[in-house]
This record gives sequence, C-alpha cells and structure tokens, in this order.
Amino acid sequence: MVKPKGQYLGTSKWVKLDGDNQPTGEIKTVDEFESEIDTKRNGFMITYMTAIISLIEKLGTKKMIVVKYILENMSKSENTLIITTNELAQKTKVSKPVVLETLKLLEEANLIKRRTGAIMLSAKLIHKGSDSKERYLMTRFHSFGEEE
Repeated sequence: MVKPKGQYLGTSKWVKLDGDNQPTGEIKTVDEFESEIDTKRNGFMITYMTAIISLIEKLGTKKMIVVKYILENMSKSENTLIITTNELAQKTKVSKPVVLETLKLLEEANLIKRRTGAIMLSAKLIHKGSDSKERYLMTRFHSFGEEE
C-alpha cells in the first residue's frame, strides 16, 4: 500500500456552510493534513474549464452545436477531426456561414488550427494522456496549419 506524502498540521475550527454557501452557525473541528498533489495525468482526458467557459461566453447556440460536434467526434488520441467545412455544416445541420464564423472564432482564440479537410484542437483546451503527451500535441498543434 502506498502511503500519502505529507504532514499533520493539527486541528482547526470551521463554520459549516449550507448548499448556498451561507453559514449555518454549526462549528466543526477538523484535522488538517497537508499533502503533495500528484500531477501525473496518465490516461485522463484533461479539460481546462476556464478556456471552455470563456469560449461558451463568446459563442451562441448554433455555434455551440458546431463545437459540441467537434469535441464529440475528434480523435481523442490525436486531438484532430478529419472533416471539411461543408461536411461539418451538413452533419451539424448548421449553415456554412455559421460554421465558418465558429471556426474563425476558435482559430482567433488559438483553440483550433485548420488545414484543408482537418481541424486540430489545442492540447491546452483538451487532451487525453500525460504531460509528455500534452507537449507532443502542442508541438503538433503549432505546426498543424503548415503541414498542407
């Protein structure tokens, strides 16, 4: 069995909060333990919520349909989707101008890169695997549009 690394800091008292983050008046005594955080990400799909939330704020409903299609159908190991803009419009049932506008917004935010018939998502937004896999995907991402 692996023992956690860290140290016992002692006890402290906290006021319990309800579901709306309002104090209930109940005081809890808790043990405090400080431990190291394991940053290994082997095999997990990493999503960066701040980037996704920022993206959602910029996009409307039809644009989100396009983004959702890309996220659901991309190659999870390579962060790519092989599809033309016409095919993307057809599969999402969204007009081609909206698809093009969505892809342009994603490119301007440096979340995707495109080349003819393919889209690659930045590993800073989402990726599956370790930190070395993230570095590999970011290297591919930076050269993706130049590979045509």
